[in-house]
Amino acid sequence: MNSKGLEIPVRMAVLGVATSAAIFSSVTFSQESGVRQLEEVIVSAQRREESIQDVAIAISAFSEEDLEKLGAVSMERVARVTPGLYFREDNSIKSSGTSIRGIRAVSGSAGADPSVGYYIDEVYLGNTVGSVFDLYDAERIEVLRGPQGTLYGRNTIGGVINVTSKRPTDELSGKFMAQVGNYDFQRYMGTISGPLIEGKLNGLITGLYHEREGYMDNAFLGTDTNDRNQWGVRTSLHFTPSERWDFLLSADAREVDQKAQTFETLANDDASLLGSLGLLVNRDPEDRVTFGDFPGAETLEDAYGVSLRGVYTADSYEIVGVGGYRTYEYFVDGESDLLPFGIGRNFDPEDLEMWTGELRISSRTDNDLQWLAGVYYSEIDSTNDGGILIQNDLLTLLGAGFLGEVSGGSRGEHTAETFALFASFDYRFSDQWELTLGARHTWEEKDFFWVQQDLEAIFGAPILGGTGSAEASDSWNETTPTVTLRYRPTDDVMLFATYSRGFKSGGYNVDSGVPEQQSEGFDPEFLDNFEIGIKSTWLDQRLLVNASIYSMIWEDIHIRADDPSTPESFDPRITNAGEAHSDGVELEVKAILSDRLSLYVAGNYIDAGYDEGELPVGVGAGIPLDHFTATPEYTLSADLEYVIPLPGEFDLTLRGEYRRQGETYLDPRPSALDPFNRQSAYTLYNARATLNADNWYLALWGYNLSDETYLVSTFDLLNNPFVSQYFSVLGAPRTYGVELQYTF
Repeated sequence: MNSKGLEIPVRMAVLGVATSAAIFSSVTFSQESGVRQLEEVIVSAQRREESIQDVAIAISAFSEEDLEKLGAVSMERVARVTPGLYFREDNSIKSSGTSIRGIRAVSGSAGADPSVGYYIDEVYLGNTVGSVFDLYDAERIEVLRGPQGTLYGRNTIGGVINVTSKRPTDELSGKFMAQVGNYDFQRYMGTISGPLIEGKLNGLITGLYHEREGYMDNAFLGTDTNDRNQWGVRTSLHFTPSERWDFLLSADAREVDQKAQTFETLANDDASLLGSLGLLVNRDPEDRVTFGDFPGAETLEDAYGVSLRGVYTADSYEIVGVGGYRTYEYFVDGESDLLPFGIGRNFDPEDLEMWTGELRISSRTDNDLQWLAGVYYSEIDSTNDGGILIQNDLLTLLGAGFLGEVSGGSRGEHTAETFALFASFDYRFSDQWELTLGARHTWEEKDFFWVQQDLEAIFGAPILGGTGSAEASDSWNETTPTVTLRYRPTDDVMLFATYSRGFKSGGYNVDSGVPEQQSEGFDPEFLDNFEIGIKSTWLDQRLLVNASIYSMIWEDIHIRADDPSTPESFDPRITNAGEAHSDGVELEVKAILSDRLSLYVAGNYIDAGYDEGELPVGVGAGIPLDHFTATPEYTLSADLEYVIPLPGEFDLTLRGEYRRQGETYLDPRPSALDPFNRQSAYTLYNARATLNADNWYLALWGYNLSDETYLVSTFDLLNNPFVSQYFSVLGAPRTYGVELQYTF
């Protein structure tokens, strides 16, 4: 690591020491006044309910109250306060994505598996479209960092996002919330829960409606774009026929109908065909203005899921069965050029059906040996259509005459079937030492059919490589072990060292490419994680310090880039390329500084990069891989909260938030080929003031108060003769609003 690489972790270490020193001083000073303690956090990360301080992995957990304070409409604000977690809220649901410690998926299509597994109530959600959702009904969110191949299986090489939804209550209760803000932001949520059969059956239903205007203006159409318009409903029944049996039946549905697929323009190619005609009109990369002749459309329909969780509790063991079904129909239609001129539009619809089931048995005794074993099955069927529409203005410009709009594209049909056996054993040698050994063996088969119905050769050559089809099938089986050693020098301190392995499935390019290359597919990728950490509480449960240091080796990495053999078109494909490392340090500090003041600090530093491999780019093959994308070099967040008692039964809570993100690459190509591939370090400031009463609160909030402009992602079509622009997606501007919540 060079001197620059050492600078950030040294600064973070100094900051951590200074922060801890200040915390020790403040808490010790206020000890005599009866300072409140930190609450114990119970998680189910290891398929058992236990204190987060006893879990020997790097994990962050957020309660329903935490999510409300963060204003966590999506995972983006959760990621800002979680070391190593990055969530990219892109221009569409499908292109958004999650990475942990730099490990991320290369495509949002259903046939290309994620690197971070999302689970709701222990049911796997699958790919990007299924896992980008509004956080309106979460009781708790757990972020597990590092590969979770033993207990969670394939496609969790980066980690797991484990969401626990609210459970029905045995007494009548409810919550209603209304939020309004600038950009005509409106979000309404209501939930009611209570007994249906006293002592046996409880029910819950929650509904959400969320809309806002877009953060960008379309100057040509006179409207906004990149808006939000969605609703959701979730219901559950909790049935307890006896002390030993417990059942939870859940169902949810959601719908999205909004404008999307709109970019800002970073650069124009004035020497191109469009540039020479003076059609490249967007010259300000930060004005949030576009000039397209089509507003874009994004819909999610027939999106619903059902799950059933059954538990049988015996005297010395517990049996848990979880089954789920999910489906959706997704459609997105966006303009390719964002000009007031009919050039082209692109489509990327997707349909999915998924069945999952897991059965496990675990011990529940006080013996030194604890164990857990299970079996898992899933089947995912998806169809991914990709296409383009060539519009009349471009056809006329090229001398093709008025042919009528011409379209073409491809369809990929994909099935993935997975079966796994897993087991984990914990043995306590003494009150201080404990060893965990676990492993999972996974069998997987994927079947793939792809067909391309392409455009005629109106430009002298077929745009996407012609008409053709491909069909293929492959299977893999892998073992992913875990070994963890715990040491507890005191009741409040736990040290751990762990090795874990994960893998992500191989597969096929379902969304684009040329026919002769589709059946080649790509092989699985693997990740080995070596980690040491500490979980500790101090000063009579008023200070928490958790930290970890890890080193990960990533092999046979999936890379998605434009195919170099077809320079006349944009047709990215996934291949295996090289080996990489991700080394880092993570820190979380929670403290009660006084009876009114509390602090939360979280940060991480990542040294990640490729050790071998080349980038298959259309600009020229043989370019060495260098940097990770969507991986900030460091992050640092600090939340300070102060409570002011008021006359009567009121209090006022003032909250300030600091978010710092280090330099982040947005494209895998080196800067010599892509001068726009980096977002420099930036800082966001948020604030919230909440007037609290017994059963209601009124809050004023603001995010990105300095109105910082920063890039989220980029998309290079500068050298495409029919687009000639380099696009980007900007992060959210300054937003503010008011929130009212009532509970009973």
